[in-house]
Amino acid sequence: MVTTQLNPAQINVLSLMAYINTEQEQKELQDILLQYYRKKADRLLLQFQQENNITQQTLDDWAEQHERTSYGNR
Repeated sequence: MVTTQLNPAQINVLSLMAYINTEQEQKELQDILLQYYRKKADRLLLQFQQENNITQQTLDDWAEQHERTSYGNR
């Protein structure tokens, strides 16, 4: 079995878990963490779109493409 050492951020989150007493508090913390990562993903996606000149028109064009891979006769 492989042992993984926790990094400082993980240890910090675990230490905060000591203050969670109910499932509701656990859910609230989970929602906060999910919101943080959603915002982070949104920022990265926006940055990617700007760096690559991807417009809404580009996205619409991609959505309308029907590229299929031909696997030949099997």
